[in-house]
Amino acid sequence: MNKNGLSHLTRRTEQDILVLTITDKHLRDEKPCAELRGELLASLAETGAKKVVVDLGQVEVVSSVAFRPLLSLRRAVEDAGARMVLCNLSEMVAEVFHVTRLLISGKSSVAPFEAKPDVASAIAFLNDAARG
Repeated sequence: MNKNGLSHLTRRTEQDILVLTITDKHLRDEKPCAELRGELLASLAETGAKKVVVDLGQVEVVSSVAFRPLLSLRRAVEDAGARMVLCNLSEMVAEVFHVTRLLISGKSSVAPFEAKPDVASAIAFLNDAARG
C-alpha cells in the first residue's frame, strides 16, 4: 500500500492533470479488479480532476474483468464533465482493447477509450483538447 492508501495504483498531478498509474501486472482476477475500481473512483472523487491519464505501462496481462474498473472510471469522468485518456499500453494489452473494440483506432472512432503512447503525449493531448 502506498502513501495514499492505494494498493493497486499510484496517483500524482502533473500540469493540473491527474495521472493514475496502475501498478498491478495482471488484471485478470475479480477481487483485485474490484478493489482497483474503488481506488480509481475514489481518486477521481478526492481530487476533482477534470483531466485524467491512466498509465497502463506496468500492466502485462488483462482479461475482461479489467474493463469494469476502467469503464466505471470513464463513466465517472464523463459525468464530471472531464476527459480521460489511456497510455503506455503494451502491444498485448492494446490488442485486447482493440479486439474488444474498446479502443479508438484509425478504423473506428466509436469506442470508449483513446490511448496515447506515453504520459507526456497523453498530457499534451488533453491540454490541446482543452484549448480546442
